[in-house]
Amino acid sequence: DWPALRSELIERMWQVVDAHELVLSATLTGSFLEAGSPAGMSDIDLVLVVSRLDAGLFAKLQTDFRSGLEPLLSAHGFELRINPTLGPLKLNDESTAVLHLMLYSHAAHVEHAIASPFTCLDWQRSTTHRKQPLAAIYPVVQLQPQHFMSARRSPRDYLRDFEAGVVSYRELVCTADEYREESRTLPMNVRDRHEFAYHIMRFLMQNLVKLVRRTNQVLAPEPLLDEFLAFFPERPWETTTLFRQLVPLKRSGRFHEQLPPIDGELRAFVESFDRQFRTLFFERATRHLLFRHAATPVNGGAGDARKFLGKSDPAILPPNPAAIERLARAIAELQPLSAWTSPALRCRQSLALVHPSGTPAPVRDERLSEMDYGAVEGLSVGAARLEHAPLFAAWQRGEDPRYPGGECTQDVIARATEFIDTQLPAAATRATGNTVICTHSVVLRCLVGRALGLPNSPFR
Repeated sequence: DWPALRSELIERMWQVVDAHELVLSATLTGSFLEAGSPAGMSDIDLVLVVSRLDAGLFAKLQTDFRSGLEPLLSAHGFELRINPTLGPLKLNDESTAVLHLMLYSHAAHVEHAIASPFTCLDWQRSTTHRKQPLAAIYPVVQLQPQHFMSARRSPRDYLRDFEAGVVSYRELVCTADEYREESRTLPMNVRDRHEFAYHIMRFLMQNLVKLVRRTNQVLAPEPLLDEFLAFFPERPWETTTLFRQLVPLKRSGRFHEQLPPIDGELRAFVESFDRQFRTLFFERATRHLLFRHAATPVNGGAGDARKFLGKSDPAILPPNPAAIERLARAIAELQPLSAWTSPALRCRQSLALVHPSGTPAPVRDERLSEMDYGAVEGLSVGAARLEHAPLFAAWQRGEDPRYPGGECTQDVIARATEFIDTQLPAAATRATGNTVICTHSVVLRCLVGRALGLPNSPFR
């Protein structure tokens, strides 16, 4: 009874997790959760985030997981092997269950989420976790086009390994006080080559669909092919043929069968993807440059000395010439066809410093105004805390109250979103469509948060 065995294995893993206070988060992911039989489970992928990691905890966790899982697996005819490395190293066979124990300190998980957003976003999709979910430790919220060029284990990293015939992974080297990750390689076998080829294709296709659709869903192979080719239609027959060769091998585990040489086809697929990606996202894409106004005499201060500046309308201070030069150069390279600004004097003055001559005059739009702080306008944070204690108490409860006589975060999100949804699509239909916009900090936080799918609370 595979479902019963899987449930019992999960329960025993959670017992180990619960026994270790230093474990902050435990997440099961991958084929173990999806397989219809023990033969299809591949590795048991378990991601652990711990408050600190050293040699003692590294050894103790492996010992405890072995003690918890080995008797049960042995009773069902499996040997247990623990793989404590980070990366795509595969060690299992038909009679071996591999616990792929992926350990990260809190700081290392943050670094991993930034450097490997594709992997961490996949892990966040799992609902089988103990203690905190990974997104509560540090989330990957949305994929961005630059991730395809800069992330660790990008498609070209995998392709380089594939052509070199090696599997790259990282080994944890622990001491009494800390640990480090050291890069290692192993020669590829037939299985590795087929799995890598499949992974490269699925990685690119699935993450492109996630990027465009702004979702974290995984599609079955045939719908994935259809979605991918709708966006990237080059070489449809070759892409379909190669992917359909690799999918059944991945599903069945028949990796001993040597495919015809696929190196050239795989490279052609990656090069085609790269070419179409750069054309769509870096050459034809409409670009919008948004920036905050220069500082005013009211801005500044720290902690409780900071003041609420919303509807008040001070002029800007003399800005940093180097900063103005960098921004003006970026805007000139953008060649914006349209410009918008908040009606506030500080935004109009700031945009005038960098707006290229010979381009249309900026349009003022009330929807780009700073948050209306109502009765709190002009007060310091310390004074506002004393005079409007219920407001601060509501924030502590995670609520989004309106400032007395003013707005709340959701109000700013609504009007800023309305501006984006009505003005920017229209701009994209014009010649270049590129735009420049000068607005305020709260508006910018709301727009960035909306684009990344963040909850409202961090926008304040």
